[in-house]
Amino acid sequence: MNIPFSKKIQLWVVFRVIGFQNAILTFFNKLLFKKLKEQPKSIVIFKVGNIGDVICAIPSFIAIRKAFTGAKITLLTSSGKKGTLGARELLDGVWYLDELKVYYAEDIADIEYRKNLLKELKEKKVDLFIQIPDDWANFKILFRNLFFAKLIGAKSAFGFKVRTILNLFKKTQIDYLFEKTEVEFLLDLLRTNGIHSDKAEFIFNVTSEAEQNVKNLFKEKFGDANDNLIIGICPGGKGREKRWMPERFGAVAQYFEKNAKNDLSFLATKNKFSSHQAKFVIFGAGDYDASASEIIKKYISDNNVLNAVNKLSLIESLTMLKKCSFLLTNDTGTMHLAVAVGKPVVALFSVRNILGKWFPYGKQHKVLFHRFLDCDYKKEECAIKSLEAISVEEVINKCEELIKEIKRN
Repeated sequence: MNIPFSKKIQLWVVFRVIGFQNAILTFFNKLLFKKLKEQPKSIVIFKVGNIGDVICAIPSFIAIRKAFTGAKITLLTSSGKKGTLGARELLDGVWYLDELKVYYAEDIADIEYRKNLLKELKEKKVDLFIQIPDDWANFKILFRNLFFAKLIGAKSAFGFKVRTILNLFKKTQIDYLFEKTEVEFLLDLLRTNGIHSDKAEFIFNVTSEAEQNVKNLFKEKFGDANDNLIIGICPGGKGREKRWMPERFGAVAQYFEKNAKNDLSFLATKNKFSSHQAKFVIFGAGDYDASASEIIKKYISDNNVLNAVNKLSLIESLTMLKKCSFLLTNDTGTMHLAVAVGKPVVALFSVRNILGKWFPYGKQHKVLFHRFLDCDYKKEECAIKSLEAISVEEVINKCEELIKEIKRN
């Protein structure tokens, strides 16, 4: 991409500001904390964000555990809404964490709760505090978290790194920059601090009950559909700017249902999709996803679609995703779940922030997006416009490309 000279100057300024902010954070990190010289006995990992954020951090959690096998590791997180399981469900009982401490915004607003949390963390006699930066981790937040780590008595700490600064020439950054995926960035952050990982691993504690529930739900609808093309569809998203129109998801599903019946050559193989029957599983939770799923169902035969919206827990969702050939999805936590269980995705992104960060990790996926250099990204309408620009034909083509690759593998 050719970048105009004026834009290059703006990007140069952005990188220099980020470098300056990180230099300040590094200075205070060295001033406040000792260098880690021996294996820590107690570690606190601080990671906030949505479910997708936590999923992307799981390879980092595992890498930390493998580096410090004898330590007691506590994850402090605010992922999920109060009253829901959220991160607690995904990470309950996993071998790489000893304790999961979940707090919520409503809790932190309570002074007494804050006092008790600080007391509890101090009692752990923390040897190492690891900051896993979240999506909103600007300089101010990271600087505050440095002193939070000091306040709980941590002896050593790292992870305080500014990644982006979107309040400075935001449009230029969105137009011309492309970031590493969140998974790669976090693993690189660990590597710079001596924690190395050969690969990104995603490990969950899937219960036999969850597996049986999914097996029953799937078999009740499809029977033994092991040789079918099973397309997962996730039409939801956090906000309008992340939601491709449900009618278009329906049109894509209709195409594959129709052409699978007509025995298209790209579906015909000896061992994969040999029944020439396309089946669909719709994922999601909440009112919007429920209404979107009903629209999608109008485009395909009822006996070929399993509407799993509001029927699955997070663990059951990842179990159901294992049964799919691939997932067609917006930018959602479900997309990251599919990646975590090794399923390829066709992912649809609006342009609302710097591209790449929340793309699915790995090379087997297909991602669609459209940039508009004349768009004002401060307005929601611009992000919606970029998503609406993705056509049904483009999505069908990407799905067909992915199907061919699945066949070859």
